[in-house]
Amino acid sequence: MSTVSSVSDTFSLSGDHIDRLRQALKVVVHQSRVAQAADHGRNVVDALTETEEFAGSVLARLDAAVDDDRAEAEDLGITERQRRASYPLYRAA
Repeated sequence: MSTVSSVSDTFSLSGDHIDRLRQALKVVVHQSRVAQAADHGRNVVDALTETEEFAGSVLARLDAAVDDDRAEAEDLGITERQRRASYPLYRAA
C-alpha cells in the first residue's frame, strides 16, 4: 500500500489584491511547513523554517495593517459625521 499522498499542485486565488496576497502567503506558510517533514538536509530545513516564519510574520503584519486601516476609516467616518452635524442648517429661500 502506497503512503504517498496526492496533493494538487495548482490553486486559485480569489478576492481583491490584498485577499490574494494573504492567500498566497498562507500557501507559502503551509507548503514550507509540509516540506520540512520531508527528507532534506539541515540547510534546506533551516531555509524552509525561515521561509515559514518570514511569510507568517508578513501575513500577520498585513492583517494588522488591514485591521488598523479599517479602524482608522471607522474613526474618520465618525469624525466626519460629527463635523457635519456641527454645521448650521440652511433653509432654502
